[in-house]
Amino acid sequence: MCRQQAKRENDDYWAAVTDVADNVVADLKDADEDDQDECLSHLIAEKCDQHEYVIGNDLCIHTLRYSNNACAGFLDGTFAANQYARNAEFPFTDLAADAFEADVTDKVRQLLGDE
Repeated sequence: MCRQQAKRENDDYWAAVTDVADNVVADLKDADEDDQDECLSHLIAEKCDQHEYVIGNDLCIHTLRYSNNACAGFLDGTFAANQYARNAEFPFTDLAADAFEADVTDKVRQLLGDE
């Protein structure tokens, strides 16, 4: 892969993460202050679920390649050896979903000044 293509893919991935995080922060402003933590978790899950960087194998690979949290699925228990048979397909979408959600969560925290 050429260097320019890799940079463009990386930039596209992080633009998608930032776009989702911006949408979460915008929607969070309408939430009741008492429920902000719960609302934040719900919004992040909702905005990440079925995102193009989560559902398609081509972009899932980009997610896992460019994410700062590519191992999130291993760390949070999504990928447990007993869930997958030896001959099962590699769970790109499951791992990409966890990585993308973790990146969006980090970006939301950054936007909210929690980091």
